[in-house]
Amino acid sequence: MVWVRLLYLANGLSIGALFGFAPVLLASKGFDPELIGFTVGLGSLGYTLALPAWGHLGDIVSGPRRALQMAVIPAGVFALGLSAPLPVLAIIVCMVVVSAGGGPTMALTDAMTVPALADASREYSRLRLIASVGAAGGAVVCGFIYSHTGYLAAPVLFAATMAMALACAQMVPLGRESDRSRRAQAAAAGREPDAGQDSSATGHRFGSVGEALSGRPRLVAVLISILLVHLGVAAAAMFISLRISDLGGGPIEVGLSNGLGSVAEVPGLMLAGWLAGRFGLRFVLLASAAGFATCLGSWVFIEDTGLILVTRFISGIFFGGVIVAFVLAMSRLLPFRLQATGQTLFQATAWGVAAVLAGFAGGVLYQNTGPAGIFGSGAVCGFVGAAVGFLALGGALEPAAVEEPAVAPAFGLAEGFDVLQAAPLSVDSPGPGTMPAAARWRRIHAALGRSIRRRQ
Repeated sequence: MVWVRLLYLANGLSIGALFGFAPVLLASKGFDPELIGFTVGLGSLGYTLALPAWGHLGDIVSGPRRALQMAVIPAGVFALGLSAPLPVLAIIVCMVVVSAGGGPTMALTDAMTVPALADASREYSRLRLIASVGAAGGAVVCGFIYSHTGYLAAPVLFAATMAMALACAQMVPLGRESDRSRRAQAAAAGREPDAGQDSSATGHRFGSVGEALSGRPRLVAVLISILLVHLGVAAAAMFISLRISDLGGGPIEVGLSNGLGSVAEVPGLMLAGWLAGRFGLRFVLLASAAGFATCLGSWVFIEDTGLILVTRFISGIFFGGVIVAFVLAMSRLLPFRLQATGQTLFQATAWGVAAVLAGFAGGVLYQNTGPAGIFGSGAVCGFVGAAVGFLALGGALEPAAVEEPAVAPAFGLAEGFDVLQAAPLSVDSPGPGTMPAAARWRRIHAALGRSIRRRQ
């Protein structure tokens, strides 16, 4: 668990070191708001196109661990180009590669860990808040650093966080083999793949993404909700730093804004996990998305950086609820073999498609209409997305990952603790003990089923 926590910490530090400062970093290189919006939007487009590919790679080809490691290497290398005195076109290319490689790290980390959680609605919040703490601390500390060094130090620190993620992923004692690897191992052993592990995604026209979307209208509705809500989230992430800079704030104020928003996610994540277990994901989503949209709309009128920092903290609490609601909804709407695809679909929609639209349109809106155009439009989208998500999540949402476990639910399942001591971490990997794997999993299934029935 130590390496799992460090991996989430690395994800958070990468956000705090670079992504929150990207607009002002580009501004320091002479980019105007329209060009900043275009660059960030193009990076988000690369992220959007890359995420489903990373999800397919994680589910079908290499497993989420290897996919994560393959993503962070080019992100760290090309990030260094953002500090170099390169022409505009080269800087834009570097931003696209950083977004396409560094962006999927959280989704692939979630795909490694969420299916293994015994009580995901509570335990995921505790892991995710580590990333929020990292993002908050990283943003505040980096703000003070950049006030002395300038924003050109941001890509160097980001590259260091990518190296940290690469090392932590190698040490994490979790993960699962890809569908292709499981089938190959079954063929080598002269047996058929287990029914729960077999996947038709490799034969689907659009791979695992096509399988995930096929015959799941509620998933499509949830993705629409994700898009609408995150149009506002992306508008805030991209342009609040420019708003603070226009009001006279410097790197310290920008860092505090990013840090307060991230640190506020900690109580938001904890509260959302608690509320989701009692009132359901749809109510958490409705309250969180509507609250964030209200904060976003307030930035149309607030012209004091101190008040903006206060509302940034409040918006971070609501954003924590949004994250918990959507991550757990995707986990429960899809079977185990499609968990990496589901989380990357979420990330591609939230920080890909939504960010592309917010970047391209937001730069023009901010340049011509100021904060009213970008923040007002984002607030409206947030309210509509909250309503769509509330309707889409109506009815029972069972934990789909329980149906097809390939990773032992090793976090907090007291009823199966004695069994887990003898169970391997993966169905396909050897583990201690002499009990046959099938018998181990039957007993773990029974313990897990009893635990879930008691909570229902």
